[in-house]
Amino acid sequence: MVTSVNGLLKGWFYRDCYFRTSSKPFDLSDLGNRYVHLTNDAIQIAAEDYGKFENANKLSITDFQRYLDMNHEGKNVNFMRDLFPRMERLVTDTFRSCQKILDPNRNKNGFEIFGYDFMLDQDFNTFLIEVNTNPSLEICCPLLARIIPELLENSFRIAVDPLFQPHLLS
Repeated sequence: MVTSVNGLLKGWFYRDCYFRTSSKPFDLSDLGNRYVHLTNDAIQIAAEDYGKFENANKLSITDFQRYLDMNHEGKNVNFMRDLFPRMERLVTDTFRSCQKILDPNRNKNGFEIFGYDFMLDQDFNTFLIEVNTNPSLEICCPLLARIIPELLENSFRIAVDPLFQPHLLS
């Protein structure tokens, strides 16, 4: 989230997230199957296997860490220690790169929530796919029923309470 208070911009980082998964197992031999390669909800929801592996094809941080521990134990990958800081750095970099155009009129009071989509490769390199200026706030599963209201509550608290400072981007 970015706030503008008396023309001063600040970036805030919500320290929870979810992972979108595919309805079909990954398979490079079937490049035409969009249910294998695209995790976008608008596409995945039409798959006959939508939600087969995870509720609404979503994983929490805890569930993703469990997956890492079970399937990549030799690599000793910890999401919050190893991967999340990379995502946070990318978010900070994007904020810094466009801060001059985020609030050209220097609004006295305003805020905007952004949604960031990342991809991890087989070596756990982190790639920024896109930044959404109007992220979906649809609650389609219990995980999002927890995350989205908490995100919004924190966002409104930041916007109106200058003493409430959860995680400021540096």
